[in-house]
Amino acid sequence: MDEQLILDRYRLIERLAVGGSAEVWRAHDEQLDRQVAVKRLHPHLLPDQASRRRLAAEARAAASLSHPVIVDVYDVDATGEAPALIMELVDGESLSARIDRDGPLPDSEAAAATADIADALYHAHQRGVIHRDVKPGNVLLGKDGRTRLVDFGIAHSLAETTERLTLTGTVIGTLSAMAPEQLAGGPITPRTDLYGLGVVLHEALTGRPPYPVGSPGALIDAQRAGPPPLDGLDPLLAGIVAACLAVEPENRPLHAGALAVALRSWMAGDPVAAMAMVPTGTHLAAAADTAALTQGMPVSAPTPPVPGVPAGAASGPPARRRPLALIAALAALLLLAVAAVVASDLGPGDGAIGGESSPTVSVSVAPASTPTPAFTPTPTPTPPDWLAGLVEKVAKDCGDEVAAEAEAEMALTTEDQAKDYADERVGACKDDDEDGGDDGPGNGSGNGNGNGRGDDG
Repeated sequence: MDEQLILDRYRLIERLAVGGSAEVWRAHDEQLDRQVAVKRLHPHLLPDQASRRRLAAEARAAASLSHPVIVDVYDVDATGEAPALIMELVDGESLSARIDRDGPLPDSEAAAATADIADALYHAHQRGVIHRDVKPGNVLLGKDGRTRLVDFGIAHSLAETTERLTLTGTVIGTLSAMAPEQLAGGPITPRTDLYGLGVVLHEALTGRPPYPVGSPGALIDAQRAGPPPLDGLDPLLAGIVAACLAVEPENRPLHAGALAVALRSWMAGDPVAAMAMVPTGTHLAAAADTAALTQGMPVSAPTPPVPGVPAGAASGPPARRRPLALIAALAALLLLAVAAVVASDLGPGDGAIGGESSPTVSVSVAPASTPTPAFTPTPTPTPPDWLAGLVEKVAKDCGDEVAAEAEAEMALTTEDQAKDYADERVGACKDDDEDGGDDGPGNGSGNGNGNGRGDDG
């Protein structure tokens, strides 16, 4: 193999994976003397200057993120023959490769990995960065035991090409991970990434995607029908999956931080946050009530706070909340029944007789004065005054759909970052007009499945 040098600095050593949109190489950074991953995107997917500028802008946005679960972006080559991202090299494999080899993960391991990714996405969303392609192939399981998320912005960089191919029945990347609004060409928001988290959790728990279909039309029909029953799965986890896969974005959890709290609370034996996500009026509701009673005894210690998530943050519209008073009442009745059985078995004078100890039963109950923790959604922040002007600026040159997408991203950034982003979107739209093309709304699925060995590129 002929060695190649990227940006006069990164020497390609070994090809690790090849996929529909990219190939991943192990490379050596000759300036800093370290191993890196180089993801080389197939040139035909970024055929013009506008698409390459998008790649550079998304690489800058991804490089601005600093979170232990997010794979670092070091550099970008947007001008070479094959555009490339230079990233941190993760020694491990993708979640999809692990599932293909070993099948579903244990419930607790699946919940922990999804919670880690939710933390990373919450960090990114607070800074105005949306991943757009959350799927098992972009979740890396390191040999050090850490879960990592890779490929921020790849789907957006390939948006125009992906949109064109999707409309003709060809899809770049993983079709089953595309949210309904992506298929419909609607605005992309942080809750689009929550749909991807639902796909990740579903596949980790079951070993299969929620909708194993082969075309965009079939996926749309399957999404409208709702996810198939998850028989044999903990109803609380099944409820969280169903909430994330809701067709309407507003029916998904409030934000990724709330999802991380719910999953970690479930792991700690506290069902309250998970119950808040179970959609009411579904077959999961009654089963989740029963599961919550079983899991909620004895009462566990408070769940440690998730970094970056407001204390008490929950998710989902208030209409989906389960009545906590009902849960408490049912728990009290169950405890009374246990106490009655114990009292009937132990007659007067029963206990340690003749040196023999009778069996004893203990029930751990929280003090009556201890209130049930209240989980309330974080209020939706009021849009800053400067946002409307920037949205109007984007709408003038790019249209209402692109402006709606831009608004969702700029709302979580600083004013200076939002101005730069608006200028980039307007510049890209003007370039596309000159080229005779349209700047799509960023609804592609992308690919670029990470840099761990065993991934499909």
